[in-house]
Amino acid sequence: MGYPAMANAAFEKAMKLAILSGLKVALGPAFLTASQRRPEARTWTAVALGEMILDKVPFVPSRSSLPLLIPHTLSGAWVAHESMKEDGVDDPMATVMGAAVAAGVSTFAPKIRIAASRILGIPDPVLGLFEDYLALKLGTEAVGLSMDEVTQVARESVEDLKERVLPAVQSVGAGSM
Repeated sequence: MGYPAMANAAFEKAMKLAILSGLKVALGPAFLTASQRRPEARTWTAVALGEMILDKVPFVPSRSSLPLLIPHTLSGAWVAHESMKEDGVDDPMATVMGAAVAAGVSTFAPKIRIAASRILGIPDPVLGLFEDYLALKLGTEAVGLSMDEVTQVARESVEDLKERVLPAVQSVGAGSM
């Protein structure tokens, strides 16, 4: 098996996470931090869930627009770097490749979705849900989590968010009466 095989596996995982970052800024970091059992995994997961919801809203600009392309690119670079570092592989080109992969996916995925919607006649939000499903499958494959584990992390994230946000919302509502 040797070092080259380990490095290849680490690079493949890093690029899969970069693809996820190209689809959703927070999805690559959410999968990476969840697989590492980092405390910030809940926050990344909450952001990724919110991003999946916002992606279905028609007035949200395309991720291929420059203001949104930049965070996707940075996210891809970060997850590639962190993933390779965790796997014990020091390859600075992985960071550059992660950025390029995320930027490419961020640019072309919306165009593919628009074309598929026009050609197949499937509403864009439905295609968006299919894209999310494929992204979740890719993420579980990349980091070795089961869909049940991903669901559990999502539940914990939503519960954590409720515990943080609900008291603030209630206090604002109570203060306005």
